[in-house]
Amino acid sequence: MSFKDKVLGQIEATGLKDFTTKGLCKRLGIYASFERKILSAALKELCDDGKLVEVSADHFLLPTADSLVKGVLKGNRRGFAFLIREDGGADLFVPNRLLNGALHKDTVIASLTGNPGESDEAEVVKVVERGVTEVVGTLEKQKAGYGFVKSDDDAYFSDVFVPAADLRNVRNGAKVVVKLTEFGDKNPVGQIKEVLGKSGSVDADVLAIVRSHGFKESFSATATDEADRLSKENIEKEIRKRSDFRSLPTITIDGDDAKDFDDAVSLETFADGYVLYVHIADVSHFVRPGSAVDREALERTTSVYLPNVVLPMLPESISNGCCSLVEDEDRLTLTAVIKLDKTGKVTETDVKKSVIRSNHRLTYKKVAAMLDGDEKLIKEYADVFGMISEMKKLSDLLAVVRHNRGSIDFVTHESLITLNDTKTKVEKVERYPILASNDIIEEFMLLANEQVAEFMCRAEYPFVFRVHGEPQKEKLDVLQKFVEGCGFQFKVRNKLYSKQLQTLLEEVKGSETENIINKVMLRSMQKAKYSTENEGHFGLALEYYCHFTSPIRRYPDLMIHRVIKMMLDGKLEGAALKRAEEDCETVAKLSSEMEREADLTERDADDYFKAMYMEDKVGDVTEGIVSGVTGSGVFVELENTVEGFAPLSQLPRDRYAFDEKRYVLKGTKHSFGLGDKVTVLVTGASTDARRVDFELF
Repeated sequence: MSFKDKVLGQIEATGLKDFTTKGLCKRLGIYASFERKILSAALKELCDDGKLVEVSADHFLLPTADSLVKGVLKGNRRGFAFLIREDGGADLFVPNRLLNGALHKDTVIASLTGNPGESDEAEVVKVVERGVTEVVGTLEKQKAGYGFVKSDDDAYFSDVFVPAADLRNVRNGAKVVVKLTEFGDKNPVGQIKEVLGKSGSVDADVLAIVRSHGFKESFSATATDEADRLSKENIEKEIRKRSDFRSLPTITIDGDDAKDFDDAVSLETFADGYVLYVHIADVSHFVRPGSAVDREALERTTSVYLPNVVLPMLPESISNGCCSLVEDEDRLTLTAVIKLDKTGKVTETDVKKSVIRSNHRLTYKKVAAMLDGDEKLIKEYADVFGMISEMKKLSDLLAVVRHNRGSIDFVTHESLITLNDTKTKVEKVERYPILASNDIIEEFMLLANEQVAEFMCRAEYPFVFRVHGEPQKEKLDVLQKFVEGCGFQFKVRNKLYSKQLQTLLEEVKGSETENIINKVMLRSMQKAKYSTENEGHFGLALEYYCHFTSPIRRYPDLMIHRVIKMMLDGKLEGAALKRAEEDCETVAKLSSEMEREADLTERDADDYFKAMYMEDKVGDVTEGIVSGVTGSGVFVELENTVEGFAPLSQLPRDRYAFDEKRYVLKGTKHSFGLGDKVTVLVTGASTDARRVDFELF
């Protein structure tokens, strides 16, 4: 235990909550000057760590005191914030006058302004850690030469002051990244780090979204050169060390525009069952731990897919080149060999280092057309059509097995946003079409992920699992009340099983409230994450699950490929074993964090392009479904997946009260609840705010 921790322990043991250095010395029996200096240094370190708060010169408070709370601020564009408490207590309101220089996302110590247990207002007494070090926004230059950067994030309510000396070559209205250099009671001060372009241009606006979530669109010259060099490696010697599956009929099935093919499949059918081969690109052979490419991949941990651009986790020469399972080329892979009986039950699984040669690059549309009887395509792909037909049969079997164990199939509608050739205008927004061929790949990948996770869990080596916990009771209570309000029965007693939720979704199928009950149920779920502990996957009703099938676009997959290969080679021991444990911990934590940022990046970009699409639809009247209800208005989703907001002022005139348990705004003459069909007038659309405005009739 360090000296400062011993000091903290002594403070807590004495029961002191409010003290000075002199008083503490007296209580602890410290009188020598050199001891007092050591104690003062320890108190300063404890303050830096947030364990103590120095409210004034030489006056300290212990944050565990009843009147002090620690947490993270969530800002509001109107200048106030809420304190999200570390102890899980109710959020506290912090008015602007009591922020004392604290800003959005800052970790702070705050004091209650009233009696403990009664006050819901707090004052910041100490900023423990700044949550934002860079701000993305629009520069507003002043006549005197200096300027302010207005953040694109409304929650960051304080404009950033930029001195004139830093603005000589930057135009007014530019979209910029500003690095914060000073924090005061008024505006933070910053320096321009990057000019993204003119605010209002598609490239600059989307790049601003990318930067605000911590992603990059390009790689360093070092990483790019390294990737180019690695992609030219002669793999003939490596091929001889591997299981050779090149004689197996093998196909890839992807979207029309896909270029990074990281999975391929083969299927053998026998009288007593099947052998399924799920071949996954062996990215780990080329991307070695600690290399420049690896470091930059770990910074990202995932690829991000936006309507106008893909932000790859790996340089193109690897993702679309040496690792992409293109047809008629030898490719290094890791293959999950899964034996199943005629009922779809797995009887044996093995994982092998392998080499394959894909026979055909197929698309979901082509496979769906063949399954529907397209004779021209069936003839063109006669060498694999029989296998494809058997794949459909097996995937249907697997879907039944999954359904029987209680796996939840949510009905969700993803967006397909089509842009023009220059990627500057939106031509169409629609629901993403789901074809029967999508199910084949989905079922095979789910099975491979499950089987590899079980294979490695039983081997008891370090691993990165994909875990999903069951919903929290409070959210289930809300779901239960809402479902009952829609006229369906749903009771949760001692323990919830995913099968119960699946049964509910079957009951509501085809009803007017099907989509909205799906949405409310989805909101009640915890978010899946990565973990080194095998905690199971509630939504899939699985004891074991991981992400094994996409190492080109997900770092956890790449990490577990490394672990699997080390195990297969007998190298997972001693220092290598300890390093693998540490690396898995790091990857699980960082990947969970960056996955959330990737989701937000994709959502923000979709909202931006949807708003652009609706700009010339202002004045149109159309139909929609109420997708969200708050005390301040109603969200409505159109058939094409565009969602807009109608504030109270744009609802039919009435006196409304919000029933938050049933998601209903109820007036004396009108009411609006989740799932209601409504008619809306499009009153506005803003790419700056990434929002669409409606008026309800």
